[in-house]
Amino acid sequence: MRIATPPATALAALACASALACSSRPAAPILNYHAVGAPDRSSGQDLTAPEFERQLDWLAGAGWHTLTLEEVVERRKVAGGVALTFDDGSEDALRVVLPALKKRGMKGTFFVITGLVGTPGYLTWDGVRALEKAGMAIGSHTVHHPRLPDLPRGQALAELVESKRELEGRLGHPVELLAYPYNSLRRVTVSLAKEAGYRIAVAGPAHGTADRLRLYRIPVQRGMGLEQMEAELKRY
Repeated sequence: MRIATPPATALAALACASALACSSRPAAPILNYHAVGAPDRSSGQDLTAPEFERQLDWLAGAGWHTLTLEEVVERRKVAGGVALTFDDGSEDALRVVLPALKKRGMKGTFFVITGLVGTPGYLTWDGVRALEKAGMAIGSHTVHHPRLPDLPRGQALAELVESKRELEGRLGHPVELLAYPYNSLRRVTVSLAKEAGYRIAVAGPAHGTADRLRLYRIPVQRGMGLEQMEAELKRY
């Protein structure tokens, strides 16, 4: 049976649709973690330490290597690469996550709620600096973790500016990475992030794109099986 060849216009339309679909995600997958093995937190977003270790072992065994967000944006080493991001700055970042990453030669980006640093269950500033000294990247998760689109413009901008300023003062260098609290944003939120001086920001499935100030992240939640993770990563 002879199969008809689609006309050139149809092929062009298909190519455009395919390019549009690809452009809605960054050049490499970005995974969004929260707490790992934290005894006092029971959110469905939090993983047990064994779950997390199994995922890292699977990533390593499947040939994935970890990337910085800068590498994702600049499309460096993105083939077979994945970025690991961790929100909130809970104390398990230093106690559980860092040793697991170092054991496998992996790196990650940790987004810190500056207003919670030093409070029970969260990192101290010494802990934040220890993560960076170990080769991890540090970014802002605002001061108080509000839903930025729900705030007046000035208050939302203050959350972004003051968190950035605090991190830079504590770490001694510019901090240009941001994770929007609750992955919640609107167009004005992105404008405020740019105004505050952030160069790269990450979001979630509802608002994430390939844009460097709203990068799409894959949420990793408790009970996410390796098959589901593999299916998500295969889309890249």
